[in-house]
Amino acid sequence: MIPPFRLHAPFLSPQDTEQISWYPRGAMVVNEHGRIAWHGDAENLPGEFLPLPSVHSENIMLPGLVDAHVHYPQLDCRGQYGNSLLEWLDRSIYPEEARFTQAGIARDTARRFFSALLSAGTTTAMVYGTIHEAATDIAFEEAERSGMRIILGKMLMDREAPAALLEPADEGLAATERLIRKWHKKTHRLFYAVSPRFAISCSPSLLQGAAALATRYDTYVQTHCNESIEEVARVMILFPEATHYTDVYARSGLLTSRTVLGHNIHCDDAQLRQLRSHDCAVAHCPDANLFLGSGRFPLEAHQQHGLRIALGSDVGAGTTLSMFHVMHSMSHVQGRSLDPRIPLYHATLGAATALGLQEEIGSFRIGKQADITETCVPRHYCHGRTLEHLSALDVASTIVYRSADLRAGRVWISGEQLNPPPST
Repeated sequence: MIPPFRLHAPFLSPQDTEQISWYPRGAMVVNEHGRIAWHGDAENLPGEFLPLPSVHSENIMLPGLVDAHVHYPQLDCRGQYGNSLLEWLDRSIYPEEARFTQAGIARDTARRFFSALLSAGTTTAMVYGTIHEAATDIAFEEAERSGMRIILGKMLMDREAPAALLEPADEGLAATERLIRKWHKKTHRLFYAVSPRFAISCSPSLLQGAAALATRYDTYVQTHCNESIEEVARVMILFPEATHYTDVYARSGLLTSRTVLGHNIHCDDAQLRQLRSHDCAVAHCPDANLFLGSGRFPLEAHQQHGLRIALGSDVGAGTTLSMFHVMHSMSHVQGRSLDPRIPLYHATLGAATALGLQEEIGSFRIGKQADITETCVPRHYCHGRTLEHLSALDVASTIVYRSADLRAGRVWISGEQLNPPPST
C-alpha cells in the first residue's frame, strides 16, 4: 500500500501508433494500490480527490519507458567497436562475461546497471544475464532492491563459445530451474525469462530443454534471431534440417506468445508468418543495429504481418540505455523520417503489449499501474510557442527528435517514486 496522491503536470500517453492523448494541464490520481484512479484535464478533476496530497511538475509525464532487450553484464562494453556481430562477441563480450564468476563484479555491475536504467527513465526491462547461476541470482537480488519491473534470465550456452562460458546442457537447465523456482513471480515486479543466447551457442537438446522449462513454469523466453548475415549462415550449417533460422526455434518448441526475439532483421515472409502463427513478439534494437552495421529492420513487413514490436537498447552493442535515444535511432535505421508516434508507441504501450503487460502498464488508462516517467523537455519552440500551445504530434516529435535535449526526471512504479526529483 502507498499513500494515495494526485499528480498535476502535462501528460502524454500513446493509444496506438496514430493516436496520443495529450493534457497540457493534466492531472492523475493514484490510489493506495498504486493504480490510476482518475486521469484527465485538471479542470475536470472530481472534488472528492482534492483533499489528497498533490505533486506538481512542469515536465511532461510519459508512461514508464520499457526496454525490451538489454544485457546487464555488457554495461561497461558500450562503445567497444566491432566490425561484425560474431567478431565483436569474440573480442569484447565473451571475455567480459567470463569475469562474472566473481561475485563482486556481478554485484557492482548489477547495482550500477539498475541505477542507470532508472536514471534513464526506464521502469520495465527484459534483461539477459550471464551463463553463471550465482551472477544471475545476484542480478535478481539487485533487481528486487531497485524496485523496478524486471524480466531476467540466466544465459544458456553449451557450444560455439569460449570454454569458460560453456556448461553441459543438463547443468545449465538445472540451474535455470532453480532460478525459476526462486525468482519467477516472487513479487509482482519480477519475472523469469528462459534465455538461450542464440541458436549458434545452443545444441538441439539445450533448446528443447529450455522450451520444456518455459512451458512447465509459464515463463518468458528471450533469444536472438536473424541479427546478422554471418550469424544466419552459421545457424544453417549447424541446423541443416531447419528450413530457416526461425524454424530452428519452432522445432525446439521455443516459439510461444511469451517469446521475445531480438533483432529479426534478415527474415522473409515465411519466417514472419511462422512467428505470427505462434504469436511471438520482436524486440527491435536500432541503435545496436546501427553500431554493428547489422542491417535495416524490416518494419513495414513486421507491421503487415501483425507482429508485436518493442524497442530495446541492446546495451552493450547499443551505446546507451536511453530509450529517448533509441526512439530517435528507430528513424535513422529506417533511412527515413518516421511519424514520431510510432517509436513513442513502441517504447511504451507497444512494448508493454509485446511483453503481454498491456493490461497493467504502457499507458495512462484508469485501472492500470501508475508507471510514470517524468521527461524534462525544452521550454522554447518554433513560432514562439510554449509547451501548452503544442499539439500532441508536436510534443511527440519533440520527445523523439530532440532526444539530445531531453533527460529523465523522477520515475514512479506502481505509484511508488523510486528516485529523487531532478536538480534544477
